[in-house]
Amino acid sequence: MTAPRKSATAARLTVLEQVLRTHGQLCVCQGGCGTEHPSKRCLAHGTEKAPVLVAPYPLPLTEHEAASAPVSELRPWCPPCWRKTRKRGAEIRAELRRQELDEAQLGLFDVAAASGGGR
Repeated sequence: MTAPRKSATAARLTVLEQVLRTHGQLCVCQGGCGTEHPSKRCLAHGTEKAPVLVAPYPLPLTEHEAASAPVSELRPWCPPCWRKTRKRGAEIRAELRRQELDEAQLGLFDVAAASGGGR
């Protein structure tokens, strides 16, 4: 009997199992969560109550990008770092959107000034 090919073995593993086999069980946030980890790597492990989860690293800005990431881009995350990193990403997106809106409204003042003011 021949040994199963590596791809056949990988096909039988869940996505989580594939990522943990490749990258281990340490969280990969590297401070992306906003916490300064002394070793530049979070040393948290998943627990029975909060197991390690897998997501792309670095986390993309949209959930669609995260959901469509191939297994090769997935890394293990501890839940606290993943939540903090997602929150920071949402804050960054909100700030970028606010800046876009501010810049888009600057043209409105130019139009009012060119037409002689409001009255």
